[in-house]
Amino acid sequence: MPDYVNWFVNREKQYHGFLKMLAHETPKTIMLIEAPADMGKTWLIQKMRHYCDQNGVPAMHIDFRDRRPYDYLSLARRVRDQMGARYFNPLTETINNFTGVNINLSAGSSSGGVKFGDIDVRDLTDSSLHIQEIAGGDIVKDNQFHIQADSEMARRAAEIRINDAFFACLAKLREKGPVVFLFDSYEEVTPEAECWLCDHLILQMNEGQLSNALIIIAGRKTPDLGPALKPFAAKTGLDLFLEEHVREYIVDRRRIEGLDLETIVKTSGGFPGLLAKMADLASMDVQDDDDWL
Repeated sequence: MPDYVNWFVNREKQYHGFLKMLAHETPKTIMLIEAPADMGKTWLIQKMRHYCDQNGVPAMHIDFRDRRPYDYLSLARRVRDQMGARYFNPLTETINNFTGVNINLSAGSSSGGVKFGDIDVRDLTDSSLHIQEIAGGDIVKDNQFHIQADSEMARRAAEIRINDAFFACLAKLREKGPVVFLFDSYEEVTPEAECWLCDHLILQMNEGQLSNALIIIAGRKTPDLGPALKPFAAKTGLDLFLEEHVREYIVDRRRIEGLDLETIVKTSGGFPGLLAKMADLASMDVQDDDDWL
């Protein structure tokens, strides 16, 4: 198993809260984990992700420290690719319809609507979004292009259609069981990604349209969800490690002997991240090779 599973220490309250959310043993569907650096937020998120992977729970994980320019399109693609592309064929087909061609406003359309190529947006009805049924369950390939629009109105029309297709696919997947969104390092979120999270994903949670979906957000800061979501959101911090936790981590988990644990506690300050670095240094097997001299 990965290190973050074998070495997991003292975040049981938050982890068991997550398991209760999955089991519908609590009305909470959003968990906000707010804590300073080196407190083990990523450790906890990875533990939750591992549980989902091992138990067949569709989950999407993003660590905003990777500095990718996330927007609604890249987020929708990330969810699709991590939760199972076969469930999102209508989304992929919609994305392909709106990417790789120039989208423009057509005055000739009877509705004055948006057209790309020879296709009117009005023609993209639900019946055109069942490619996976026609293809016998095959996965539709994403062309990986970007939106090219002549105007902000045309770009907005494409965004609406893609988001509608995304949430329609997600609704079908949620019928099978819970789905989980894991967001780490929220302090690094891009403005476009934050807009999608707050104005689409979390908004639908607020309106009761995302049953069977869980959102976990960890970071040095987390979003203000407002009073409407208070009954469904749990906000938690993370405590510093005590000596008993340091002993469990160093001796029981890492199998490192001979260290002065009292000094380790004082030096690390109880910060899990610093403790992990100290354990890594203590377990290094460094050999001097003088052949290059």
